[in-house]
Amino acid sequence: MEVALCKDMDWLQSEEAFSIYASCMYQPTYEAFRKRMKNYVSDPLVKVYVCTDGDCRIGILVLQAQNDEAEIIGVAVSDHVRNRGIGRHMMLQVMELERLKCMKAQTDDDAIGFYRSCGFRDERTVMEYPDGKTVRYNCILQLTD
Repeated sequence: MEVALCKDMDWLQSEEAFSIYASCMYQPTYEAFRKRMKNYVSDPLVKVYVCTDGDCRIGILVLQAQNDEAEIIGVAVSDHVRNRGIGRHMMLQVMELERLKCMKAQTDDDAIGFYRSCGFRDERTVMEYPDGKTVRYNCILQLTD
């Protein structure tokens, strides 16, 4: 598997990319995804990495990086290859490529187990939204020298 920075804007706007990334969006639509990817690519602090296995693109990791710290905006793996360590592999590769010492993420009950299994510490918080309260987790992975 290879993890690399993706500069293929056509692919990042494709239905294939949407099919991978939709799982980490709230109420995903193809149009919302296209708009989001366009915003990501135009932001100089945001980087989009893609994991490939041979000729197949199987994962996407979006992060906002600054110096040796980054926040994961989204990480998603194709349905047919989930639970095989690909998300963890992407995170570790990106940390190495970006020379990161700290990676942060915010997630929900559905994905907290994934972050914990990757070594993230977390703090539970309750967020107020117009449609009610929800539990969120602020996660952090700190590398030591």
